[in-house]
Amino acid sequence: MAVDDIDDEACIAKLVAQYFQMVEPRDLCVPSAEAIVRPAAQTAIYEQMFNETTVWPLPPVSYRTRVLKMIISRIEESISNPEEDEIIEDLMNCWGELIAQPKQSPLDQAQQLSYVKYIAPKSQVNEESRSVVTSESRGLILSAGTTGFRTWEAALHLGTFLSTSEGESLVRGKRVIELGAGTGFLSLYCAKYLNVESVLVTDREPALITNIQDCVSRNELGGARIWPAIWEWGSNLEEPSKSQEPDEPWRFDIALGADLIYDVDLVPLLVSTLRDMFENYQLKEFLISATLRNQDTFKAFLNACETNSFQINKVPFESPPAEAQTGFFHSTSIPIEIYRITPPSETDR
Repeated sequence: MAVDDIDDEACIAKLVAQYFQMVEPRDLCVPSAEAIVRPAAQTAIYEQMFNETTVWPLPPVSYRTRVLKMIISRIEESISNPEEDEIIEDLMNCWGELIAQPKQSPLDQAQQLSYVKYIAPKSQVNEESRSVVTSESRGLILSAGTTGFRTWEAALHLGTFLSTSEGESLVRGKRVIELGAGTGFLSLYCAKYLNVESVLVTDREPALITNIQDCVSRNELGGARIWPAIWEWGSNLEEPSKSQEPDEPWRFDIALGADLIYDVDLVPLLVSTLRDMFENYQLKEFLISATLRNQDTFKAFLNACETNSFQINKVPFESPPAEAQTGFFHSTSIPIEIYRITPPSETDR
């Protein structure tokens, strides 16, 4: 196989992964002009992205329409010999079906939940593909202004770290709890691929917990040790029953959290929750990923951790730049940092 063919295959694989994650069409990796006019490349795009009889989950019609419009335009621009180069019939038929669909209002589109598939970055060329399906609405805002129906950059950054051998070693064989889980992306990934002992997925919003319960089955995790539960910081954890060990108390080795502190008012609640977990749930460490949109807000959290004598260590990890990412695609234009927070040492207690 020629090097160009390998590059084209890799580009199509990246395009497919970005498409299932519903990356903005302008940011998609589209094969070169020479490649995209080839029937084989167009067939691969159709079969892996638009064939409704075999592809699941399918992105919303509006997104599929935008992406296919861009792809067809790119093919048309790449045609140098109209007698030999053409757009395959399957893509044109699909385009006709998509534009014939009734158009939803922007409000209806914003409120619609869709299954989104996140494909993990590969550390090796021949590594088996790993994917997690969530249920999201990129425009839906919940009560109290929370936006938990989408997976944010900090979660994707932390997921990228957990895809490394160093990151996976922190959760492998561990009892994990996720705080403010939102879509449950991190917990689902841990339960499905990272060989954790158990995962408790928590959020304050009942609608999100119901959503995560659906995704547990969608990811074929029915027999796995994963439990969704409501937890509003500052109140008692509503502990779900363990079917295998109903009398065993909940204990955790590591907690995960991503983009939890969007308001400085949340800092005291989160810090008191961490202290509760360190003291009453045997928590050993908290791994938090934060997009530093407001440096002062996150600094307030770190200062509160210091006041409580928590040990703070920054994880020296950076996601690859967007153009080099192979999965869990996210912007790196705003800094994202990961910290390990551990309980006070014996002398500080």
